[in-house]
Amino acid sequence: MLPVKRTNPDAMPPVPGDAPRSKGDPASGSLIGGSTQQRLDIASAALKLRGEQVSARVVFFNPEQQTNAELDAITQQVIDDLRAMQTVRQSQPQKMTISSADYEIDLIAVLRKSLEQVLDPRRGSFIKLKLELLSRRFTTLFFEFALGHNAVPAELAARLVTTPEQALYTAVLHNQRGLRDHLRALRYEREDLYDTALESLNRWERDLQSAYLSQRAPELGRLLPIVFAVFTDFFQEGFRTNIGEFCWAVVRESNVARAGDPLQGMPRVGPRAFPRFRESFEKHFLEDLVLNVQDPLVARLNASQESLRPETLGFVADPRVFSTACAVMCDAFYDHLHNEGLLDLPLQWRQATREA
Repeated sequence: MLPVKRTNPDAMPPVPGDAPRSKGDPASGSLIGGSTQQRLDIASAALKLRGEQVSARVVFFNPEQQTNAELDAITQQVIDDLRAMQTVRQSQPQKMTISSADYEIDLIAVLRKSLEQVLDPRRGSFIKLKLELLSRRFTTLFFEFALGHNAVPAELAARLVTTPEQALYTAVLHNQRGLRDHLRALRYEREDLYDTALESLNRWERDLQSAYLSQRAPELGRLLPIVFAVFTDFFQEGFRTNIGEFCWAVVRESNVARAGDPLQGMPRVGPRAFPRFRESFEKHFLEDLVLNVQDPLVARLNASQESLRPETLGFVADPRVFSTACAVMCDAFYDHLHNEGLLDLPLQWRQATREA
């Protein structure tokens, strides 16, 4: 049975739930279309979810925090070695010092070139591997969404019940705590009877869950190829085409070029500047993603003539879908930039992403 993690129910926006979409109904696109502001709101919600995820797993180094004496000694030795190397380097003929503005331009240029290369369709393995990972993550999200584990009671009440398994599981979900409290309050002849009864209830819930998810799986199988066709086009064409503007906005907004050293050689983003860089990078990434995949997604869903439930269409507009895409893709971009020598990732970040 697929494990399902419960998250904050208040984070889930209500989703319309009247009747399944009729084939070719163009009005159904309004569930995942919407105005530019509505799409930016989705991107903002996704960015907030991403920020919560990062905060939960990563604590960035605070330059004011106390460290132990052994670590301080090691750190000081490294600094002394670097200063010695810098002294030798400065004693040799140097290139002309460039201005901070030129350094910023160079940083934008190398960042753009590196991202264009990794997104090049001729290097299709990068996108392919990340979409395979997204497929697994989206499958888990879809099943959580279908089961209503992130839904508020009003949303569950609005969903159209189409199978007895859905009805039973929804009723159990509504009364989960009450059922267990009632079992605990009963008087038992033997202590093990409570444990047996509780295990039977858990097993019944898992069976209902499995039966309901098996009914929803075919719809997921029809939805995912459409979603990933749009995502692939975005990464290999739309996003890559506009990567220059993206890099310019990220570098200028995060102001990371001011933290660089024009004498250090190739422009790079240091570990202390990484939090600002990441925040700006993911903000613009999510805005580009949401604004540029919605219309093609609506068009392909309508053209597919697939009959999809309203909550399935609502799932495609769920901020968690986009925050998950952001986590998978941006973490991969950071690793690539780190390997290229353009980004010095904080040690805590690298440890946390390896453990995630």
